[in-house]
Amino acid sequence: MLGGLSQVARASVVAVYSAIADEVPVEELAARLRAAGARTAYPIQEGETLALALASDSGALKAGPRGVLEPVGAAQRVRAEDVDAFVVPGLLFDRSCRRLGRGGGHYDRLLAGARADATLIGICYADRVVEELPQDPWDVAMDLVVTERFVLSPDGREL
Repeated sequence: MLGGLSQVARASVVAVYSAIADEVPVEELAARLRAAGARTAYPIQEGETLALALASDSGALKAGPRGVLEPVGAAQRVRAEDVDAFVVPGLLFDRSCRRLGRGGGHYDRLLAGARADATLIGICYADRVVEELPQDPWDVAMDLVVTERFVLSPDGREL
């Protein structure tokens, strides 16, 4: 479903991630995007913040400080405002497209720097969508949430 979204298909730069634990893997999508000419940027942990760097394939990723695969040292950096679409993992999402991450606020700080016209796409398994999550002032909601069964818009409609 994710690869069929027009917001992803027409993007020149897409921020993706290397899945850990029970996150939805997106490497196949990343490979298809690169084959279609898009550039894929992966997060790099830098203290309490996330930076983004380009990777040409999954072989260009190595385990970072917390064991998450990320682009290696000299990989070209990308600013958040240069990304057209962000694909963001979460432990839970709600029907209003709010996200519960792993508690560090890293993605919230990164996404705060995104362009207003960039598309923020949460991704999780359908059983990880709940009715409502609490929201703090710094939380950044998604424009869409994609699961293996449905796509949600912020008004709770399934698209």
